[in-house]
Amino acid sequence: MKPNDIFRLTEKLLFSYHENLARLDVLREDLRVLRASGDVHAQNYQSTFGFSSTPSDPVAAHVEKIISLENQIKRLERNTDPISRLVSDINKSAATAPKHSQLKDFQALLELFYFGGYTLYDVAETINKSRRTLSSRRSLLVMKAAGYLGF
Repeated sequence: MKPNDIFRLTEKLLFSYHENLARLDVLREDLRVLRASGDVHAQNYQSTFGFSSTPSDPVAAHVEKIISLENQIKRLERNTDPISRLVSDINKSAATAPKHSQLKDFQALLELFYFGGYTLYDVAETINKSRRTLSSRRSLLVMKAAGYLGF
């Protein structure tokens, strides 16, 4: 993968982090409900005939739905778990870092730019840094995040 592709993909995952966490919560709840309805008496035994993409056997269809949800959850976890570790590591380190450290800038970029919807210009003004400095910090943060993601 080219460096520009890695940068874009990493940023996409950073921007969608909170949305992906919310999706994970929904998928996990759906999976919990689906597993709970695995009882034979709770299933809807309507047979489907023809050439649809779902199995005509209700039990097989139920298992297929569970497997599909589990796969979606695993994929989202591969994208969110490393970012959760990155955020945690930066927050822990920034807690004891000097006020004008690079870690504080990383923390501001994560919270305001990637998770808060601010523009880089707004973040720069908020933390009283030049846009050039913040742009440089952004590149460093994205490469750090790429490392956490395994790129």
